[in-house]
Amino acid sequence: MGGGERHSGMLAQLLAADGHEVDLLGHDDVGKDVLADHLGLDLGRVGLRVVPDLGEHDLARLSGEYDLFVNASYMSRLAPRARHNLYLCYFPTPPDHDLSPLRRRLVRALGPFVRGRVPPITHGPGWFPPEGGRRRAYIWSSGHASLSLPSGAPHRLLLDLGRPGADEPATLVVSDGGGRVLARAQASPERFRQVDIPLPAGERGLQLRLDSETFVPGGTDRRTLGVAVSRLRLAGTARRPRQLLAERLPWLLRDPRDLDWLDRYERVLANSEFTREWIGRYWRVDADVLYPPIRVQGLRPGAKQRRILTVGRFFPPGMGHSKKQLEQVRAFGEMVGRGGLDGWELHVVGGVEPRQRGYLEEVRRAARGLPVSVHPNAPRALVEELFATSRVFWAATGLGEDEHVAPWTFEHFGMTTVEAMAAGCVPVVIDKAGQREIVRHGIDGFRWSTLAQLEARTRELAADDALRARMAAAAAGRSREFSDEAFAERWREIAAKLRLEG
Repeated sequence: MGGGERHSGMLAQLLAADGHEVDLLGHDDVGKDVLADHLGLDLGRVGLRVVPDLGEHDLARLSGEYDLFVNASYMSRLAPRARHNLYLCYFPTPPDHDLSPLRRRLVRALGPFVRGRVPPITHGPGWFPPEGGRRRAYIWSSGHASLSLPSGAPHRLLLDLGRPGADEPATLVVSDGGGRVLARAQASPERFRQVDIPLPAGERGLQLRLDSETFVPGGTDRRTLGVAVSRLRLAGTARRPRQLLAERLPWLLRDPRDLDWLDRYERVLANSEFTREWIGRYWRVDADVLYPPIRVQGLRPGAKQRRILTVGRFFPPGMGHSKKQLEQVRAFGEMVGRGGLDGWELHVVGGVEPRQRGYLEEVRRAARGLPVSVHPNAPRALVEELFATSRVFWAATGLGEDEHVAPWTFEHFGMTTVEAMAAGCVPVVIDKAGQREIVRHGIDGFRWSTLAQLEARTRELAADDALRARMAAAAAGRSREFSDEAFAERWREIAAKLRLEG
């Protein structure tokens, strides 16, 4: 229930308000009223259609029931079948983005040979890259993973199951797309054991879910791991060399050059000019920019205090566009140590999942002894209070990253920056990616490239109340250019251009 969900949910709300019959498609019944309340939407005229997670082929079939299908799923490669199809893209992250440079080269060199014949088993979401040695290679699940098996007669799935490095065993539950449990097996930290799972026939193939308890190894390895799977195969089937290679190195099956699925979309919608630029580079298509709708109408300045605020989910570098809370806390500590910021506080706000608790604790340790408050999973009321009472807003996503090597590690737009501006916080943000489209340097905020510049601009605002008040007023005005009303106007322009208004 984040920014992407509000982006697509607002589009559903607008289409329904125009008299169309609209469904939100999802795999879990999160509760439409809960969804609407959390995202600040009116979904009274929108249906929530819960469908089993049977893979993108099944969703493609389902899309054919609609006149307009909008794909708003991150990193989806679905080829839809509706009369009109749009792709709402948050960023065109390549499917091989998490591989090392060597593996990316191997994907391009060996991938065509391995993909020449569709393997009987394909890995869906929820798997980490393979690891291990010469005697045994294995692939970790994230606790919730999927496999796709071919259609045909009933067969058995064989695999070696383990949990090397874990403190405790775990139970693996294997179920089909309808939720029927097919098998339960124990994964042991001591050694791998073979598991034999009988499977029913699947007319259109079989989708399997593999669910288990998780653990975080610790140290520099912050992954959330479930069970390790090795030597995955179907009983009684002859395996050719390319199939064996695919089973041992499943990442070779990724094909970043396959963009045929894009042909099914009339238009791609980008959430920013930054995203639009990379859609052109990666996908070789032009896109229309549809900025996210920001709830600015409910945010107002309050009694401002000597507070700096930063907002964003807690997760470390290497796991997407990290908000760099740890670096911000350390930078603030150095600023305080140099003096001149008496009475100033830093408030760090953001959601945190259980698997990211390790990074949260690092941030907390760095904040000890400093005027820093950390607010994980803060209620919306507290977030809005901090927006209203803080004088300065920081954003550092992309700090230390190379935009040309990993552009997905940057802020693709910057929704919390707009929210902060609406509440009269002066933004002091990194001069990268989507932040450049929001903050006009020297007018309604500052942009910086180094931590020294971050400190200088923050001290300038702390020492000059008149400057801060002038910029705060300009920031509040700027935020309205990204409001729900502005979103509706932009959408109707796009719909008219594509002749989708009828």
